[in-house]
Amino acid sequence: MIFIDRQGEAVAALEDALSGTDYVARLENEVAVPEKSAVAVNTFDSGVHTALYLCGVKSGDYVFAPTFTFYSYLTPIANMGAAPVFLDCDPTTRCVSPLALETALVWASLQNKLPKAVIIDNAFGSKPDYDVIIPLCKAWNVPVIELCSDALGMVPDCDYCVIALGSDGGGGAVVCGDERSKARQFTRYEYTDGENHDYRLNNYSAALACAHLSVAPKIQARKKSNLAALASLDCTLPPVKNDSADYALCKTKNAKEIEAAGFNVLRPPLVHELNKYSLCPYFEHEQGFSVASSLKEYALIDMDFSPIKRYKLISLLK
Repeated sequence: MIFIDRQGEAVAALEDALSGTDYVARLENEVAVPEKSAVAVNTFDSGVHTALYLCGVKSGDYVFAPTFTFYSYLTPIANMGAAPVFLDCDPTTRCVSPLALETALVWASLQNKLPKAVIIDNAFGSKPDYDVIIPLCKAWNVPVIELCSDALGMVPDCDYCVIALGSDGGGGAVVCGDERSKARQFTRYEYTDGENHDYRLNNYSAALACAHLSVAPKIQARKKSNLAALASLDCTLPPVKNDSADYALCKTKNAKEIEAAGFNVLRPPLVHELNKYSLCPYFEHEQGFSVASSLKEYALIDMDFSPIKRYKLISLLK
């Protein structure tokens, strides 16, 4: 993340935080949406754990989750003793496939064991087809947890939303309905049903997150400009509808050269192929066709870089 504090917002916020200004409460107010409140937490994974708890997930329960995501986000499922069921991508959005989701819901209903939650990730900057996914989950009376790790922009119809704040380790927030007190209890030591947590976000990190939110539109505009400049190159997949431009998908054969030039390149494995989850059910977009597997030949390039580096990257890819 490039965060140049030209106006001194971050410095001023940190000074206020040290003097006692409650930036945690301010941050929770800023990321809340109409009819939903927010609870700040210390990490994104803590937010996922809290959302799963609010859904009532217990040991042995099914939790549907994407396979094309950062695998660490799904660790809380296993830590709670729940059984993850992985869903393929949609070829249009590169997020969870509604076809795979519907097939998995039918499969679970035949076992009389519908999932306690469906996790939908805004995968690496792309937005899922919520117009299909939300009604589908409501029809089966299954709550939806939206992961806004890479595409900040909540969908109010989702039951819960987990937001990443700032850069890695910068904290997170859980957006929920009327369960704010229950969420705060779970994240503030008071939860005593066999376990206790201290997921509180410290005031210092909250101050930085508030300062970051003030410049987020400028950062997003730079990312979109970078992605638009790369979109015409044959080795880069074109952006999808509502793409937040956090990452570009580029042929893996170019990854080492790009990384050597100082760009942030990621090659996340498909979660259902990891040894830890290899025996878990996986539902493809269509029988015999896994969209996620077709994306393995691409690497992710972080789009947060300066215009000067943009021209350098384009010259490397041509």
